Amino acid sequence: MSTFVLEPGSAWQTVDVYGASMDKHVIFEGAYDVRSAYFRMAAGCAIKSHRHTKWVQVVVLSGEMLVTQAGEPERRVGPGQCYFVDAGETHSEQALRDTVVLVTQGEDRPGPLS
Repeated sequence: MSTFVLEPGSAWQTVDVYGASMDKHVIFEGAYDVRSAYFRMAAGCAIKSHRHTKWVQVVVLSGEMLVTQAGEPERRVGPGQCYFVDAGETHSEQALRDTVVLVTQGEDRPGPLS
């Protein structure tokens, strides 16, 4: 069956992402070998330098992010723009304004999660 998330509504939960507190609304996890969720980050929210075991794609829906990656210039990513991080690439992110992103990535955890 198709899954439609037309408006995330009240299904947001506060989560810790590499030491940064933000709100998350799961679209799907634990199936399809992919997971996807919306994240709301307050201005100034910073995700410390980290890496993933699988690829990650981030689409900025509103706000603006500053993305830093070793050996690359810092990049500002705004509404309608996205970035892709290969597995193992060290990077950090900071919300320059209140920001909402859609993150889709290779599933690296077994079983369904919510």
